[in-house]
Amino acid sequence: MEPRVSYALVGLFVVALTGVFVVTTLWLVGVGPAGDDRTFAIYPPESVAGIAGESLVKYQGVDVGKVREVGIDPGDPRRIRLLIDVRRDVPINVDTTASLASQGLTGLVYFIELHGGEPGSPPLQTEPGADYPVIRAVPSDLAKLQRTGTELLDEAKGAAAELRDTLASLRGLVGEDERATIGAGLQDARQATAHLSQAAGTLDDHLERLGPVLDDLSRAVGRLPALAERAGETLDAAAAAASAIGQAARRLDGLTAQAAPGVTALTRDGMPELVALLRDLRGLTGRLDRLATDLEQDPNLLLYGRTRRPGPGER
Repeated sequence: MEPRVSYALVGLFVVALTGVFVVTTLWLVGVGPAGDDRTFAIYPPESVAGIAGESLVKYQGVDVGKVREVGIDPGDPRRIRLLIDVRRDVPINVDTTASLASQGLTGLVYFIELHGGEPGSPPLQTEPGADYPVIRAVPSDLAKLQRTGTELLDEAKGAAAELRDTLASLRGLVGEDERATIGAGLQDARQATAHLSQAAGTLDDHLERLGPVLDDLSRAVGRLPALAERAGETLDAAAAAASAIGQAARRLDGLTAQAAPGVTALTRDGMPELVALLRDLRGLTGRLDRLATDLEQDPNLLLYGRTRRPGPGER
Protein backbone atom coordinates (compact mmCIF):
# COMPACT_ATOMS: atom_id res chain seq x y z
CA MET A 1 0.00 0.00 0.00
CA GLU A 2 2.72 2.46 0.78
CA PRO A 3 4.28 2.49 -2.72
CA ARG A 4 0.84 3.42 -4.22
CA VAL A 5 0.50 6.36 -1.80
CA SER A 6 3.94 7.59 -2.69
CA TYR A 7 3.14 7.55 -6.42
CA ALA A 8 -0.07 9.48 -5.82
CA LEU A 9 1.74 12.17 -3.88
CA VAL A 10 4.39 12.43 -6.54
CA GLY A 11 1.75 12.72 -9.25
CA LEU A 12 -0.14 15.42 -7.30
CA PHE A 13 3.08 17.35 -6.81
CA VAL A 14 3.92 17.18 -10.51
CA VAL A 15 0.43 18.40 -11.49
CA ALA A 16 0.64 21.32 -9.03
CA LEU A 17 4.11 22.26 -10.22
CA THR A 18 2.96 22.12 -13.84
CA GLY A 19 0.00 24.45 -13.04
CA VAL A 20 2.25 26.93 -11.30
CA PHE A 21 4.64 26.84 -14.24
CA VAL A 22 1.83 27.49 -16.73
CA VAL A 23 0.37 30.34 -14.71
CA THR A 24 3.77 31.91 -14.27
CA THR A 25 4.49 31.62 -17.98
CA LEU A 26 1.19 33.20 -18.91
CA TRP A 27 1.80 36.02 -16.44
CA LEU A 28 5.27 36.65 -17.83
CA VAL A 29 4.02 36.86 -21.42
CA GLY A 30 1.21 39.19 -20.38
CA VAL A 31 -1.66 36.81 -20.88
CA GLY A 32 -4.23 37.10 -18.16
CA PRO A 33 -7.94 36.71 -17.68
CA ALA A 34 -9.99 38.21 -20.43
CA GLY A 35 -11.80 40.49 -18.06
CA ASP A 36 -8.64 42.23 -16.86
CA ASP A 37 -7.90 44.06 -20.16
CA ARG A 38 -9.81 46.21 -22.62
CA THR A 39 -9.07 46.29 -26.34
CA PHE A 40 -8.77 49.57 -28.26
CA ALA A 41 -8.05 50.40 -31.89
CA ILE A 42 -5.53 52.99 -33.11
CA TYR A 43 -5.09 54.28 -36.69
CA PRO A 44 -1.64 55.90 -36.84
CA PRO A 45 -1.15 58.67 -39.47
CA GLU A 46 2.42 57.44 -40.20
CA SER A 47 4.48 54.33 -40.71
CA VAL A 48 4.39 51.78 -37.88
CA ALA A 49 7.76 50.23 -38.72
CA GLY A 50 9.24 48.90 -35.48
CA ILE A 51 5.86 48.09 -33.89
CA ALA A 52 4.96 44.41 -33.65
CA GLY A 53 2.84 42.11 -31.56
CA GLU A 54 3.67 42.19 -27.86
CA SER A 55 5.14 45.72 -28.17
CA LEU A 56 4.65 47.72 -25.02
CA VAL A 57 1.87 50.20 -24.44
CA LYS A 58 2.70 52.99 -21.97
CA TYR A 59 0.51 55.59 -20.35
CA GLN A 60 2.78 58.65 -19.95
CA GLY A 61 5.75 56.37 -19.28
CA VAL A 62 3.93 53.67 -17.21
CA ASP A 63 3.49 50.17 -18.67
CA VAL A 64 -0.25 49.57 -19.00
CA GLY A 65 -0.57 46.93 -21.75
CA LYS A 66 0.70 45.44 -25.00
CA VAL A 67 0.00 45.48 -28.69
CA ARG A 68 -2.24 42.58 -29.70
CA GLU A 69 -2.32 42.96 -33.47
CA VAL A 70 -0.68 45.03 -36.21
CA GLY A 71 -2.42 44.91 -39.57
CA ILE A 72 -4.26 46.65 -42.37
CA ASP A 73 -7.67 48.14 -41.65
CA PRO A 74 -10.32 45.78 -43.14
CA GLY A 75 -12.55 48.70 -44.00
CA ASP A 76 -9.86 50.92 -45.58
CA PRO A 77 -6.71 49.32 -46.98
CA ARG A 78 -4.98 52.71 -47.14
CA ARG A 79 -4.42 52.81 -43.38
CA ILE A 80 -2.95 50.61 -40.67
CA ARG A 81 -4.86 49.42 -37.60
CA LEU A 82 -3.29 48.65 -34.26
CA LEU A 83 -5.20 46.69 -31.62
CA ILE A 84 -3.91 47.19 -28.09
CA ASP A 85 -4.90 45.60 -24.77
CA VAL A 86 -4.89 48.02 -21.82
CA ARG A 87 -5.63 47.32 -18.16
CA ARG A 88 -9.13 48.21 -17.08
CA ASP A 89 -7.91 50.42 -14.26
CA VAL A 90 -6.22 52.79 -16.74
CA PRO A 91 -8.48 55.80 -17.54
CA ILE A 92 -8.98 56.01 -21.31
CA ASN A 93 -11.15 59.06 -22.02
CA VAL A 94 -12.46 60.71 -25.17
CA ASP A 95 -9.52 63.18 -25.21
CA THR A 96 -6.81 60.54 -24.68
CA THR A 97 -4.31 60.44 -27.56
CA ALA A 98 -1.87 57.81 -28.83
CA SER A 99 1.43 58.20 -30.67
CA LEU A 100 4.44 56.14 -31.65
CA ALA A 101 7.59 56.59 -29.54
CA SER A 102 11.07 55.17 -29.33
CA GLN A 103 13.22 54.35 -26.33
CA GLY A 104 16.97 54.43 -25.73
CA LEU A 105 19.83 56.23 -27.41
CA THR A 106 19.58 54.15 -30.56
CA GLY A 107 15.79 54.55 -30.84
CA LEU A 108 15.35 50.91 -31.88
CA VAL A 109 12.80 50.02 -29.16
CA TYR A 110 9.38 51.25 -30.28
CA PHE A 111 6.17 51.36 -28.24
CA ILE A 112 2.78 53.06 -28.09
CA GLU A 113 2.58 56.13 -25.84
CA LEU A 114 -0.81 57.17 -24.45
CA HIS A 115 -1.39 60.72 -23.17
CA GLY A 116 -4.20 61.46 -20.73
CA GLY A 117 -6.73 64.20 -21.29
CA GLU A 118 -8.34 66.73 -18.99
CA PRO A 119 -9.69 65.65 -15.59
CA GLY A 120 -13.40 64.88 -15.67
CA SER A 121 -13.49 63.88 -19.36
CA PRO A 122 -15.99 61.10 -20.15
CA PRO A 123 -14.65 57.56 -20.77
CA LEU A 124 -14.06 56.49 -24.36
CA GLN A 125 -16.90 54.35 -25.74
CA THR A 126 -17.31 52.19 -28.84
CA GLU A 127 -18.87 54.06 -31.76
CA PRO A 128 -21.90 52.49 -33.46
CA GLY A 129 -20.78 50.01 -36.12
CA ALA A 130 -17.19 49.80 -34.78
CA ASP A 131 -15.62 46.73 -33.28
CA TYR A 132 -13.48 48.55 -30.71
CA PRO A 133 -13.23 52.01 -29.17
CA VAL A 134 -10.84 54.14 -31.25
CA ILE A 135 -8.14 56.17 -29.53
CA ARG A 136 -7.27 59.30 -31.51
CA ALA A 137 -3.75 59.05 -32.97
CA VAL A 138 -1.39 62.02 -33.27
CA PRO A 139 1.91 62.24 -35.18
CA SER A 140 5.02 61.29 -33.25
CA ASP A 141 7.89 63.67 -32.63
CA LEU A 142 9.93 61.91 -35.31
CA ALA A 143 7.11 62.31 -37.83
CA LYS A 144 6.79 66.01 -36.97
CA LEU A 145 10.54 66.43 -37.42
CA GLN A 146 10.45 64.64 -40.75
CA ARG A 147 7.51 66.75 -41.89
CA THR A 148 9.27 69.96 -40.85
CA GLY A 149 12.47 68.86 -42.60
CA THR A 150 10.53 68.03 -45.75
CA GLU A 151 8.82 71.43 -45.73
CA LEU A 152 12.16 73.19 -45.23
CA LEU A 153 13.71 71.14 -48.03
CA ASP A 154 10.83 72.05 -50.36
CA GLU A 155 11.19 75.72 -49.48
CA ALA A 156 14.97 75.53 -50.05
CA LYS A 157 14.39 73.90 -53.44
CA GLY A 158 11.91 76.64 -54.35
CA ALA A 159 14.31 79.37 -53.23
CA ALA A 160 17.16 77.77 -55.20
CA ALA A 161 14.98 77.61 -58.31
CA GLU A 162 14.00 81.26 -57.93
CA LEU A 163 17.66 82.20 -57.44
CA ARG A 164 18.65 80.32 -60.60
CA ASP A 165 15.89 82.10 -62.54
CA THR A 166 16.98 85.47 -61.16
CA LEU A 167 20.63 84.86 -62.03
CA ALA A 168 19.66 83.75 -65.51
CA SER A 169 17.56 86.91 -65.98
CA LEU A 170 20.41 89.09 -64.74
CA ARG A 171 22.88 87.30 -67.02
CA GLY A 172 20.60 88.01 -69.95
CA LEU A 173 20.10 91.68 -69.03
CA VAL A 174 23.66 92.54 -68.11
CA GLY A 175 26.13 92.55 -71.03
CA GLU A 176 29.87 93.09 -71.18
CA ASP A 177 29.55 96.90 -71.11
CA GLU A 178 27.18 96.84 -68.15
CA ARG A 179 29.53 94.44 -66.33
CA ALA A 180 32.45 96.79 -66.92
CA THR A 181 30.36 99.71 -65.66
CA ILE A 182 29.32 97.73 -62.58
CA GLY A 183 32.96 96.75 -61.97
CA ALA A 184 34.03 100.41 -62.19
CA GLY A 185 31.21 101.34 -59.81
CA LEU A 186 32.33 98.69 -57.38
CA GLN A 187 35.92 99.97 -57.61
CA ASP A 188 34.71 103.51 -56.90
CA ALA A 189 32.69 102.19 -54.01
CA ARG A 190 35.77 100.47 -52.58
CA GLN A 191 37.77 103.69 -52.91
CA ALA A 192 34.97 105.68 -51.29
CA THR A 193 34.88 103.13 -48.50
CA ALA A 194 38.63 103.52 -47.99
CA HIS A 195 38.27 107.32 -47.88
CA LEU A 196 35.41 107.00 -45.45
CA SER A 197 37.56 104.75 -43.27
CA GLN A 198 40.36 107.35 -43.26
CA ALA A 199 37.85 110.11 -42.52
CA ALA A 200 36.44 108.02 -39.69
CA GLY A 201 39.94 107.65 -38.23
CA THR A 202 40.53 111.40 -38.48
CA LEU A 203 37.14 112.04 -36.93
CA ASP A 204 38.02 109.68 -34.08
CA ASP A 205 41.24 111.66 -33.45
CA HIS A 206 39.31 114.93 -33.41
CA LEU A 207 36.73 113.45 -31.11
CA GLU A 208 39.47 112.25 -28.75
CA ARG A 209 40.92 115.76 -28.69
CA LEU A 210 37.50 117.27 -28.28
CA GLY A 211 36.78 115.03 -25.30
CA PRO A 212 38.78 117.08 -22.72
CA VAL A 213 37.29 120.31 -24.11
CA LEU A 214 33.81 118.90 -23.68
CA ASP A 215 34.71 117.82 -20.16
CA ASP A 216 35.90 121.36 -19.32
CA LEU A 217 32.78 122.76 -20.93
CA SER A 218 30.65 120.40 -18.89
CA ARG A 219 32.39 121.51 -15.69
CA ALA A 220 31.96 125.16 -16.73
CA VAL A 221 28.29 124.56 -17.41
CA GLY A 222 28.06 122.98 -13.97
CA ARG A 223 29.54 126.14 -12.47
CA LEU A 224 27.17 128.44 -14.37
CA PRO A 225 24.42 128.30 -11.74
CA ALA A 226 26.85 129.39 -9.00
CA LEU A 227 28.27 132.13 -11.25
CA ALA A 228 24.79 133.28 -12.12
CA GLU A 229 23.94 133.43 -8.42
CA ARG A 230 27.11 135.45 -7.70
CA ALA A 231 26.40 137.71 -10.67
CA GLY A 232 22.93 138.29 -9.31
CA GLU A 233 24.38 139.20 -5.93
CA THR A 234 26.90 141.54 -7.62
CA LEU A 235 24.14 143.20 -9.63
CA ASP A 236 22.13 143.64 -6.47
CA ALA A 237 25.15 145.24 -4.74
CA ALA A 238 25.77 147.47 -7.78
CA ALA A 239 22.14 148.49 -7.77
CA ALA A 240 22.37 149.34 -4.05
CA ALA A 241 25.60 151.32 -4.66
CA ALA A 242 24.00 153.19 -7.55
CA SER A 243 21.05 154.01 -5.33
CA ALA A 244 23.42 155.32 -2.61
CA ILE A 245 25.33 157.38 -5.18
CA GLY A 246 22.06 158.83 -6.42
CA GLN A 247 21.07 159.77 -2.89
CA ALA A 248 24.50 161.34 -2.28
CA ALA A 249 24.22 163.28 -5.53
CA ARG A 250 20.81 164.56 -4.55
CA ARG A 251 22.15 165.62 -1.14
CA LEU A 252 25.14 167.37 -2.80
CA ASP A 253 22.77 169.20 -5.08
CA GLY A 254 20.83 170.35 -2.01
CA LEU A 255 23.98 171.51 -0.20
CA THR A 256 25.16 173.34 -3.32
CA ALA A 257 21.85 175.11 -3.58
CA GLN A 258 22.02 176.05 0.12
CA ALA A 259 25.67 177.30 -0.05
CA ALA A 260 25.20 179.28 -3.25
CA PRO A 261 24.11 182.59 -1.50
CA GLY A 262 26.99 182.40 1.01
CA VAL A 263 29.52 181.79 -1.73
CA THR A 264 28.15 184.72 -3.68
CA ALA A 265 28.36 187.08 -0.65
CA LEU A 266 31.87 185.89 0.14
CA THR A 267 32.97 186.57 -3.39
CA ARG A 268 31.40 190.02 -3.43
CA ASP A 269 32.27 191.36 0.08
CA GLY A 270 35.17 189.27 1.40
CA MET A 271 37.45 189.24 -1.59
CA PRO A 272 38.78 192.88 -1.15
CA GLU A 273 39.51 192.30 2.50
CA LEU A 274 41.08 188.95 1.67
CA VAL A 275 43.32 190.67 -0.91
CA ALA A 276 44.42 193.29 1.66
CA LEU A 277 45.04 190.55 4.22
CA LEU A 278 47.20 188.69 1.75
CA ARG A 279 49.17 191.91 1.04
CA ASP A 280 49.83 192.46 4.74
CA LEU A 281 50.82 188.83 5.15
CA ARG A 282 53.30 189.22 2.30
CA GLY A 283 54.90 192.26 4.01
CA LEU A 284 55.02 190.46 7.35
CA THR A 285 56.61 187.49 5.70
CA GLY A 286 59.34 189.77 4.26
CA ARG A 287 60.11 191.26 7.66
CA LEU A 288 60.21 187.76 9.23
CA ASP A 289 62.66 186.70 6.56
CA ARG A 290 64.95 189.64 7.34
CA LEU A 291 64.71 188.96 11.06
CA ALA A 292 65.64 185.33 10.50
CA THR A 293 68.60 186.41 8.42
CA ASP A 294 69.80 188.84 11.15
CA LEU A 295 69.43 186.15 13.80
CA GLU A 296 71.51 183.80 11.75
CA GLN A 297 74.21 186.48 11.50
CA ASP A 298 74.02 187.69 15.13
CA PRO A 299 72.17 185.43 17.58
CA ASN A 300 72.83 187.92 20.43
CA LEU A 301 70.04 189.99 19.10
CA LEU A 302 67.65 187.80 21.12
CA LEU A 303 69.45 188.85 24.39
CA TYR A 304 70.76 192.37 23.82
CA GLY A 305 68.74 193.61 20.94
CA ARG A 306 70.22 195.70 18.20
CA THR A 307 73.26 197.87 19.07
CA ARG A 308 72.45 201.49 18.51
CA ARG A 309 74.97 203.23 16.35
CA PRO A 310 76.32 206.54 17.80
CA GLY A 311 75.15 209.64 16.14
CA PRO A 312 77.26 212.37 14.75
CA GLY A 313 79.57 213.82 17.45
CA GLU A 314 78.88 210.80 19.80
CA ARG A 315 81.22 208.17 20.78
